[in-house]
Amino acid sequence: MKLLHQLAPIALAASLAALLAACASPSPAPMLLTLPPVVMPAGSAAPAAPAASAAAALIAVRRIAIPEYLVARRVRYRADPATLAEWPNTYWAERIEIGVSREFSSALRQQLPGWTMCDTTCGDHVPALALQVNMVPMDYLRSGQQLQARARITLSGAGTPAKVLATRDLGVDIPSNADTPQGHAQTISTLIEKVAAEAATMVRAAKP
Repeated sequence: MKLLHQLAPIALAASLAALLAACASPSPAPMLLTLPPVVMPAGSAAPAAPAASAAAALIAVRRIAIPEYLVARRVRYRADPATLAEWPNTYWAERIEIGVSREFSSALRQQLPGWTMCDTTCGDHVPALALQVNMVPMDYLRSGQQLQARARITLSGAGTPAKVLATRDLGVDIPSNADTPQGHAQTISTLIEKVAAEAATMVRAAKP
């Protein structure tokens, strides 16, 4: 019993030392993740529009709609049909819906060099076309290392009310090249590339 009484302060001191060491250890810096830039394949762009039609070649590209449960600083993936999880200590460097919309506009611009693009507000100019894309769902399944997504592309004219000229639904499964947040981000950029290519085809075929 006397030995136990002698050991108790030693054990307590060791526990306190371990606790203080844990508190003193610096936390790892958070990983800030961005979407890799979308670069369209060479030769995918249509010829530039002739100068005579340049005034009419204005298209309003609305912000991309993604699932509300993904609009967060933390990078989320689907763990199972009813559960979301987050990559440890990983954050989007910017709002994910902003990044997706910017990369989509960039990819579209690469394929439609004869068009000028604006967002929701086009100033004093009236766009010939308006493009809206909903990417719902846009779920990264970590267990299967793939992005499962569906995109609905709606192209409308400039009238009031706007006349829907064409719609298209696109379902895609995109495998990841690595079980990492970076691999997750790359699948989103690949999705944007595929949807932008489809949207560009619709714009070229449109008759406002």
